[in-house]
Amino acid sequence: MSIQIISIDGQHPDENAIQRAAQSVMPDGLVIFPTESVYGIGAIARSGAALKKLRIVKQRDHPQPFTLHISDQSQLDDWMGPPGKTAQCLMDAFWPGPLTIIFPVGEQGLGIRLPSHPVARALIERTGPLLASSANRSGDEPAITLPAAVTAIGDHVTVGIDSGPASGGEASTVLRLLGGSEYELLRTGQITSEQIEHALKSTRKILFVCTGNTCRSPMAEALCKNLLATQLGCSIDSLNSRGYQVESVGIAASGGSATEHARQTMIHMGLSIEDHYSQQISAEAVEDADLIIALSHSHSEVIRSHFPEARERVHLIHETGVSDPIGGSLEVYRRCAEEIEQAIRQHWIEGIICK
Repeated sequence: MSIQIISIDGQHPDENAIQRAAQSVMPDGLVIFPTESVYGIGAIARSGAALKKLRIVKQRDHPQPFTLHISDQSQLDDWMGPPGKTAQCLMDAFWPGPLTIIFPVGEQGLGIRLPSHPVARALIERTGPLLASSANRSGDEPAITLPAAVTAIGDHVTVGIDSGPASGGEASTVLRLLGGSEYELLRTGQITSEQIEHALKSTRKILFVCTGNTCRSPMAEALCKNLLATQLGCSIDSLNSRGYQVESVGIAASGGSATEHARQTMIHMGLSIEDHYSQQISAEAVEDADLIIALSHSHSEVIRSHFPEARERVHLIHETGVSDPIGGSLEVYRRCAEEIEQAIRQHWIEGIICK
């Protein structure tokens, strides 16, 4: 079979190219695609015919399972029940990213991964979940380029996506959940055992980051504390004793109070940031944080650039980020605060409360 090669920019995937790749692999073809660790080979998860081809290509006996690759945590609902607190902590800390979690589903368990590579996620959004493995023969080194993957395992593959060399160069970390807070580390990859222990430790530290730490991030800090306290049925002052620390910093903070409009907005919402004093982001603050929530794309890029060891803990508050209200009216600030509160409630609170 002649494989179709489609080149797609790894950082800014072209939607038309992604759609061509998705159409080529559906309903029962095989695709070689990039992840942030190595190149993988995948089949449509619900296609028995495609899975049979994948087993033949990988020379894998039927009982040995493949890893389910998803593009969003919401896709878990079709494959398993509620993940549990320990799993949710791990997903919030390392997904999207190179961590495969084996959930206690069925006799063998179900390994699931949410890759962070933009091309992999864009592809899976269109095809639905893929059952996949690394694109190499058993016992061989993982392929970090498409040509290497095609040479190793290109037989019967329908389409290969070339996005340049995979940056990780090693397979994902694999962890099996054993029940409660217990787990077994089966393979260490880019994510270390120390990072996993850090994510699961008793005190959960959340760090919000904006530019000057005078409006968006201090409002996010106050709103998050209020939502956590409401969810836990406790006072904001008792959050630390319950194991939650919420702070905020700025990537270009120069000291000073929160802006007047930010303070007035919080008063309007029944909260106070009168005692807030802006803080510059630091290596210590980043190292101590279990979850770093950036208010815009530029903030997340700066953090990942200056603190590469924290890349997997940095997340955008929601897919578009929150616009800077500086210079705007009080109504602009109020809309900004409402957007922040909604994003924290919808995307983060359940994951933060995982102990």
